[in-house]
Amino acid sequence: MKLMLHILTRPADGLVAALIDPTLPATAGVRVEVIDLSVGDPDYGALVEKVFAADAVATW
Repeated sequence: MKLMLHILTRPADGLVAALIDPTLPATAGVRVEVIDLSVGDPDYGALVEKVFAADAVATW
């Protein structure tokens, strides 16, 4: 299964939410993961591993 990774660098606005939401349930055979760096204390080591494991990465 392919992995599509969305990385949020600031709180998602309406445009970003509209662009990400349609991909979540509609894409067969692709696992979609969203990582929000604007909340909490992100684990950057795990993030780097996920970036290199992903087939596609989008930064918002």
